[in-house]
Amino acid sequence: MSDEAKPDNPSESQLGSQRDNQLDNQPVYRENPSPQHTRRLTMRIGNAPGEFGWVHGSMQFNVDNTECLPPPKDNPGGHASPVPMRMIPFELVRQPDGDYEATVFTDGMVDEDYHGRGVCHWKLLNVQVQLKATGAGNETLFMADMFDEELAAGREKTIYYTRNSYPRHPETKLEQPTSSGQPDRSKMASYLKDGDLFTITLIPQEAVTP
Repeated sequence: MSDEAKPDNPSESQLGSQRDNQLDNQPVYRENPSPQHTRRLTMRIGNAPGEFGWVHGSMQFNVDNTECLPPPKDNPGGHASPVPMRMIPFELVRQPDGDYEATVFTDGMVDEDYHGRGVCHWKLLNVQVQLKATGAGNETLFMADMFDEELAAGREKTIYYTRNSYPRHPETKLEQPTSSGQPDRSKMASYLKDGDLFTITLIPQEAVTP
């Protein structure tokens, strides 16, 4: 397995986003080319059920102050203007000890007056890592989320998953199964033993100097 889990080419997603915006006569929401508010994020897999050959990370940013958006009359058929959202991929690099390290940031989008109604302020909603055994479409997609408040507080977060869901649960009928796990071990089925589970732990660390 490669030591680096690389995200999709961001330039392609940016170009697609720009084309969609132009077709909808919407402004182009700009990514910050030089984020300053960065943190190091470590991902640790405990009692792994096997190798994860497909590992991706992304950050979700939403506009936080909706008063900067056009009123509903400028959104035909809608009751309110949809809140703009952008996903920015990040790279997870596998370390010799098996952990993965990444750099994430909270200022991934440019605050700007996009609609002529005042500056739109973007906020990081969450950081998510996604894992699959090989990346095949019918494998379980395991997801682990850390929300902005958890990242800012520097709190370690562990999420539990069932090992028999890897690479795909033998009884699932879903074509593309997913699992977001359970952060509270006590809420899982009582018959599940620790040996039946694996964990993904996200560990936010000190700020990174750009």
